[in-house]
Amino acid sequence: MKYTKELQKYEEYLLAKELAKRTREIYLTQAEKFLEYLKDRTITKEENIAYKKLLLEQGKKPSTVNLELTAVNSYLKYAGYADCTVKIQKLQRRPLQDNMMTAEDYKKLLAWAKESGREKYYCIMRTLALTGIRISELSDCTVEAAEKGKFLVYNKGKCREVYLPEKLVADLKAYCRQNAITEGVIFRGSRGKPISRNAVYNMLVKLADELGIPQGRVHPHSFRHLFAVTYMQQYSNLFDLADILGHSSLEITRIYTAVTGEERRKKLNKLDL
Repeated sequence: MKYTKELQKYEEYLLAKELAKRTREIYLTQAEKFLEYLKDRTITKEENIAYKKLLLEQGKKPSTVNLELTAVNSYLKYAGYADCTVKIQKLQRRPLQDNMMTAEDYKKLLAWAKESGREKYYCIMRTLALTGIRISELSDCTVEAAEKGKFLVYNKGKCREVYLPEKLVADLKAYCRQNAITEGVIFRGSRGKPISRNAVYNMLVKLADELGIPQGRVHPHSFRHLFAVTYMQQYSNLFDLADILGHSSLEITRIYTAVTGEERRKKLNKLDL
């Protein structure tokens, strides 16, 4: 994507802050949209409040509006207009995760990927579900990592070690042998580069459609959530889970471990009252 000289300088600023590529893309896109909205008008607090109102009137989810406002605020601080930033919307935390992938969904997806000859996506789903990594971290899963049984991930200014379970290592090594992958990134696109988030998402949607699983339940982050829920059910250690997921706040980890409405209902039904 080509930007004006001003945004090119902003991109350099974001790079210097070591923000993730996807975060930089979002921040640059939102800064560009904001500048297009302003046209030649001066940046003022009033203009920014009006822009916030415009975003809210577009019927977007509050979380989406907050992401866009956070991106705009970042640009304003960079440009020397910190006093013109606006407050993000307060959101009530939703403890119930009723539209998340279940273990049953996951097993169906795995079986169908295997049966339909989509071995790459079988292994990708296994990797995401057995490690809890983000989709952007798949490129860190290499042939060398499979040999060591672990790899380092650098994300959001933090570094953490990701361990690969033995059953996953066996799957990855078999996949590499079958596809003559002898070094570097394991999961690649058609041009040999690390597979993109969109490619993974599109295939997951296709697999879900073929199985009759609602699309809203199947996306790359669903596997991270499934990992967190399964880990907590088995070990009940929030501190370990936060460390594995790379969270700096336990509150963030708690969002992943919230139960669904149906699970909560079952627990209530078992109360001896």
